[in-house]
Amino acid sequence: MAENGTLHAPKVDETLKELGRHGSFELPVETYTDNCVIFHSLYNHWHKEMEIICIEKGCGLAKLNRETIRLKQGDILMVNSGVIHGIRSDLRNYLYYKSIVFDLNFLSSPAGDLCQERLISLLAENQAEFTHLISPGDRGYEHIFRLFYQIHDCHREKKPFYYVQLKSLFYEFFYQMLIGNYIVPADTEQNRNLASIKMVLDYINEHYQEQLTVKELTEMSNYSEYYFMKLFKQYTGKTVASYLNDFRLEKAKVLLLHSDRSITEIALDVGFNNTSYFIKKFQQANLVSPHKYRKNMS
Repeated sequence: MAENGTLHAPKVDETLKELGRHGSFELPVETYTDNCVIFHSLYNHWHKEMEIICIEKGCGLAKLNRETIRLKQGDILMVNSGVIHGIRSDLRNYLYYKSIVFDLNFLSSPAGDLCQERLISLLAENQAEFTHLISPGDRGYEHIFRLFYQIHDCHREKKPFYYVQLKSLFYEFFYQMLIGNYIVPADTEQNRNLASIKMVLDYINEHYQEQLTVKELTEMSNYSEYYFMKLFKQYTGKTVASYLNDFRLEKAKVLLLHSDRSITEIALDVGFNNTSYFIKKFQQANLVSPHKYRKNMS
């Protein structure tokens, strides 16, 4: 996530796990202010921390595992630990939002503590999870919305002894989530499917520059081709071919902005073996050619 700037594709490891540290070891909490003006997509990734996102302006789509969610101003998006997620902004109504990323260890207590046993441990072990979307008009929305900004402001301002207030605000946030019935049992079958999809996305992340085939990816999943294709689209919102093209196009954007390589070299570097096809797909996705994109953004 980018702080006080434009949205970018996060750096991830071979399993699409985000590499950047959120906060510090002593205080594993970070707050961000982002938008989708330059990079219209926050591409699929995951992290062990939980994330709360509040949409301040604009419209778009979020993909959380198999669920596609329409986002609008005022929505609060809850991203559970380990969930594969991404965001795409509408091209003419860019998303602006604030987010809070935190490790549940920040709220942990010794074994036997009631809050630890009945809430924190269940969330940390993926036995329970937040519902994904809370919108204006939903039960308890005003309290949850207010607490989001109190947490965000407390962390950003860092007044004396803010870390004590920060922890108390998180507990109040969790309390409002509980009484609003926004914390529910996790889907164990989905957890198994998620592990399989993560493995395939891991492979794509490592080998997107190569000529990948559906057969090759299906064999990794241990599912039939029909079920794998269905599952892949449920989790990513795209066919394998569309996902690969879009993934490569996002990689191309980075090279266009941060290298002096030619358009042909970039096309080959990200896995397209035909420059004309690369230019066509890039223009379809971004409404501008790679050359003009580089010129406009430089």
